[in-house]
Order: sequence, then structure tokens, then C-alpha cells
Amino acid sequence: MDLFTEKYVNKLKNNSPIFIAEIGLNHNGKLDEAIALVKSAAQAGADLVKFQVFNSEKFYSVYTKSLLNHEKPQYDDSTIQFFKKFELSFDDYKTLQKIAQEHGVIFFASCFDDDSFSMMERLNVPLYKVASSEITNVPLLERIASTHKPVIVSTGISYQHEIAHTIQLLQKEHCNVVLLHCVSLYPVPHNAINLLRIKNLQQLFNVPVGFSDHARDHRASMMAVALGARVFEKHLKLSKDHDCADKDVSLTPEEFKEYIEDINTALAMLGDGSIDYKEGEATVARSARRSIFAARDIPAGTKLQYSDVIVKRPGVGLSPLKLNEIVGKKVRCTIQKDMPLYEEDIE
Repeated sequence: MDLFTEKYVNKLKNNSPIFIAEIGLNHNGKLDEAIALVKSAAQAGADLVKFQVFNSEKFYSVYTKSLLNHEKPQYDDSTIQFFKKFELSFDDYKTLQKIAQEHGVIFFASCFDDDSFSMMERLNVPLYKVASSEITNVPLLERIASTHKPVIVSTGISYQHEIAHTIQLLQKEHCNVVLLHCVSLYPVPHNAINLLRIKNLQQLFNVPVGFSDHARDHRASMMAVALGARVFEKHLKLSKDHDCADKDVSLTPEEFKEYIEDINTALAMLGDGSIDYKEGEATVARSARRSIFAARDIPAGTKLQYSDVIVKRPGVGLSPLKLNEIVGKKVRCTIQKDMPLYEEDIE
């Protein structure tokens, strides 16, 4: 199976956007909230729903706090205990995958360790996501690559050589790769979004490049459309009052639906880039453009001079572009003053 499924390959080929509802940890470790988020994502129009799957024991060191504070290493497993609250079981994820399928969306995940990867393989997910934090996690990348499945790679907190190494590792195993431009700030200020990086990633790596949007509003994603992004990831929460991990950068289902509508509108506004005006402007062209008109009554057989004609609206007769061609030629019939000249009027 190619990129996601044949359906989503075709969406990319047809220049249609793909929308990922990032559920992440917003389920708070509760299956009922996770189910509600999957259903809400589907109802809002998302194509895929993504979870973050990890074993907390393999996620952080017990010395994390002291190491980050540049202190003498001191045992403290509070960070591990904090993330344990967000763990779901294999059976939970199996249920969520089934509900996603029933609602027409694809279930997949960011894996952070061997255990979570093995769990997702047991579910036979059709693709994987590499989180920005894992772009240098070579053992995990190699396991993901070994599946030969499509992989979406977020590129926050990443250097160019790290992105290049990850793409090379994945493509060596024939994985289709999509990059997501990402800035790992939650929320990201407008002046830090750096959307032009999308074009640079496209040119450097020649793979589809989307946008993982951590801004509070939709404007960055709408602009990303113009830069070629067609895969969009945005966090989802159940409501404005939903107390969840990424609430500051998450959309409600209603907002997510508006987000999709706005991006589709932005894509429609891009058009196809053709130079000639479209059929819809034809009526305006007829009324606003000019034609060659008779400046006086012109008898049949008259050899036209510039003084015989005038350029006026509407644009129903000969175009003024023909003016120099018809001067010096005879008219076949009498033309009344202020009437347009037509091709068949000229000998």
C-alpha cells in the first residue's frame, strides 16, 4: 500500500489537502475521552486521527529533573509518573482503531519506543508518524523503516543534516516520506512560524511537505497552502472547557471543521495559475471591454479612415486590436453611427 491508502495517494496527486486530527495526549488517559475525540474528528472532516503512544518507563530518565536543572543527579520519577496518566492499553487502542474505521478515518500513531511500536504493529497500522523529538532516535527509526510503510516526519527542533539522515534511512527501506514543517513551541508566536521553510524543505528533499500547525488561529495554515503544503496536522480537543494536555494549541470540533473549510477555501483561491481570463468573466468582458464603432454613418463601399470609427463599450464587435488592420479597407454594407463593426462588415 502506498501513501496512507490509495485514496490518500490520489488526494495528494489531485492536489487535495489531507487533514490529521492530532489527538495526542488530549484524551487524558481515559478511553471514553479518546473515543469522543475520534468521533469528533471524523464528524469535523478529518482524514486521519493520530495518537502518541509510549511506555513511560522508557520515555524519561528518573534523573530528568536534576539533569535539566544542571544539578547533581537525584532520583525523581515524578516525570515518569506524570506521563503514566496518559498511557492507554493495547485493548484501548484496538477499540479506538475499530471506531476510527467505522467512522471512515485512519488511525495511526507516533511511537516513542519499542513497546509502543510493537503495539502498533500488532494493530497493523497503515503508516507511522515520527515526532520531532524522535528524528535522531535511530533504533526507533530503523524499526519503523523495516515495515516499509509510509512515514510522516515532523521537523521541529531539527537541523537539516538530521532531516536528511532520517529521509535517507527511511527511503533506503522504500518508505514513502512526507515531511511536516513544524515549530516546537506551544503555541508558536506568529513571528516564529517561518513558513518559507516549507519551500526550502521541498527543494532540498523532493518529498511532499505539509504543516504541523501549533498556532492559535488558522492563518498560518491558509498561507502554507500557497507555499505548497497539502498535509495539515492540528490538535483537537472536545470543547473550549476541555482540560487537556495541549489545550492551548487545540481546536474544538467546530473550529476544526472551520479550519478544514478555510484551507479548502485557500486552495480554491489559488486557482490553476492560467493567464487567460476565465469563462466566469465573459459577461464582464462584454460590457467592460471596447469595440470598434462607427463614428458617423458609413455608407457601403466606404474606404475606412481613422476618423470614421471610434472605440467604445460594450465589447461586442471587432476588437480595437484590429483597428490598424481595417483602416484602408472597404465596408460591405452601410453602418449606422454608434453601431459596432463586425468581421463580416469588412471586405
